Amino acid sequence: MEYKQHSTTSRYIALVAVLTATYSTYGYVFGTALQPLTQSLDLFFLLPTFFAILVSLTGKRWSSTLLGAIIGLLFLYPTAEVPFSPHIAISLIVNGLVFDLYLIKSKTSSYEMSRKQLVTAGTLGNLAMAIAGLLVFQIFSPGVIQTASLGPYALTGELLWAFAIIANALVGAAGGFFGSVVIERVRGVQTRRALEARASMQIRA
Repeated sequence: MEYKQHSTTSRYIALVAVLTATYSTYGYVFGTALQPLTQSLDLFFLLPTFFAILVSLTGKRWSSTLLGAIIGLLFLYPTAEVPFSPHIAISLIVNGLVFDLYLIKSKTSSYEMSRKQLVTAGTLGNLAMAIAGLLVFQIFSPGVIQTASLGPYALTGELLWAFAIIANALVGAAGGFFGSVVIERVRGVQTRRALEARASMQIRA
């Protein structure tokens, strides 16, 4: 997968806007309703997926950090069901930053990104997000113990930390993998269209 690609500013902004709108809409509309069932793992899956898509299609550095920061700032705005949540904003920014840093440091000389690199970036990003989110939550909400439900069991304290770290890392890997699959499909369609256009031009000539 090419890490450096030509992408116009307008197309880049449009892609960032689409991904931001999609993630934010899903988060506000479905994220809260599904949270008791999914523990927000669906949102944690989409994040590395969108990071992988954005970075792979545009080839621009720090794209994941930018996307994470924009979405995080949007989620700072409190609603009736989502209170002021600085831990969400900070954890999303940390996720994007770690995702970008790993890809920048691990790129090959030909600037190719493999599926393994995207999976690893998703894993590390979500891992950092879980740690940052829990730490910041404890700072801004001292004395408040957040719980997670796992079937009939409620997780708190050390069990909550273990669940958050392991689950987020696994979901991050799955998101990075799915993002790489989407990119391959998109590029396959683009290549096929380019070949069809070239063949059509040759026939007309």
